[in-house]
Amino acid sequence: MSNTLNETQSSPLQWQKVSPWAVLYFVVHFCVRFVKDGLLNLLPMLVVFVTQVENKVFWAQAAGGAALVSLLVYSILYYLNFKFCISDDHEILLNKGVFKKERLTLKFARVQNVNIAEPFYFTPVNLVNCIFDAAGSVSQEAVLPGVTKDYAQQMRKQIFAFKAQHQTEDEHTEHSEAHTTENSLRISNKEIAKFGLMSNMAILAIAAIAPFINVLVDFLEQQIITKVEGFYQQELGLLASAATFAMITLIALLVLIAVLLSVGMSLIRFYNFELYFKGQKFKRIAGLLERHQLSMSMDKVQSIVIKQNLMGRLLKRFTVECLQASSGGIAAGVAAKKNKQTLMLPVLNSEQVDSVCQWIYPWFNSKKLQFNGAERALLYKNLSFYALLPSIAVFGVCYLGQFNSWLSLGALLVLSGLVTLSYQRYGYYLHEDNGRFYLVVRKGMIGVHYRVFELYKAQSARSISTYLMRRAGLKSLYIQLASGFAFIPYIKQQDADYIIDFTLYQAESTKRSWM
Repeated sequence: MSNTLNETQSSPLQWQKVSPWAVLYFVVHFCVRFVKDGLLNLLPMLVVFVTQVENKVFWAQAAGGAALVSLLVYSILYYLNFKFCISDDHEILLNKGVFKKERLTLKFARVQNVNIAEPFYFTPVNLVNCIFDAAGSVSQEAVLPGVTKDYAQQMRKQIFAFKAQHQTEDEHTEHSEAHTTENSLRISNKEIAKFGLMSNMAILAIAAIAPFINVLVDFLEQQIITKVEGFYQQELGLLASAATFAMITLIALLVLIAVLLSVGMSLIRFYNFELYFKGQKFKRIAGLLERHQLSMSMDKVQSIVIKQNLMGRLLKRFTVECLQASSGGIAAGVAAKKNKQTLMLPVLNSEQVDSVCQWIYPWFNSKKLQFNGAERALLYKNLSFYALLPSIAVFGVCYLGQFNSWLSLGALLVLSGLVTLSYQRYGYYLHEDNGRFYLVVRKGMIGVHYRVFELYKAQSARSISTYLMRRAGLKSLYIQLASGFAFIPYIKQQDADYIIDFTLYQAESTKRSWM
């Protein structure tokens, strides 16, 4: 092993301790947990502190000092109680906890990925974090902080060698026949910045500062708005117009700050993005403060999601996610996206999307997919419920409030256009390639969302139909996956029944592992 791993002989098991530098990891880890889980609960208290408490500097220094000392003491105690062991039964054992002792047992067979993360604070001492991911479950993730990179690579090889010995003969043959050509993709930081514009991080940033908006507005009104208003008043000569322009300037400034925060968070997460594919395995390296290395076997990919929102459409860029198994059930899609082991390619153009997808599905070409659309009954229903009825309500409000009734016509045209776009996006495409069967499901409105998966990885398939749908011979179809679900609305009854029967047949008859 290395000099960073100190063996103890206090029990029959060979318990080991990580490097003392791991205290840094625990400090950062508990800080992040506090920000994610505890900060929101303290926001009301912080608002009261900012608005009501006098002598803020003194009390802020006292509270900050006490919190820092508590954090350091707790992190040191956590490090002293943190021990790990690799048993002869091919298990990873972890002892951890301060007030609540916990032992985590993780079998080699349940380890889905072994990832290596290199935080910036470990770079000077050449240490990394070795992360064991169990079947896509974040709660079962085990981390060995502060070990050498050679030891982490050794653990990865040991676990993958163990899993390779327990593969079925068919899987072994399939992997041995797979081509070993390495494909790679690098995304420039300029492109990563575009992901900050495409993602919803700007909205989250605005939501984060919402509790402080009154304090912030008061501060800006005293320091900035008054000066800006005076400038506009001098230039425009009208006090009312000056106040309006000053408020517009303030709103634009807040939006700009949120966008810059979103771009900054994107760069921190995906800085110098590198993706490699070789021997049926992905390896992704990215991150500014922490160079995180994520490995994923192609067999673990349950589905691929390709999506493009309004900003992505303006920039002509897509986001691709390779989803692993999540907790299942109704919230499977949410759990899969929150899973830290999800492989996300933040910003790609259409050619790059096809290239990456062809690493997994050689037949995939987004320009040649011939989708079967939904029946027109879906369009008529949505026009009635989501365009006509709201427009009638707008007309009633305009009539009672003595507003211009032409607003209702404008609402009808806008809503009808959106409903029509949504209807045109719905579609599905069934494909066969070398005895394997795939389904591509499309949806969207202004943007577009594709889900691509192999049929045998489906967990269940069911159909629903209302009375009017049954009279028209139509059904809507749900296919549950381990990483979410696919929804195909308003297709012919015989087509829905065929897809359900064929999907279940593939799931039951295919012997290949889907995990």
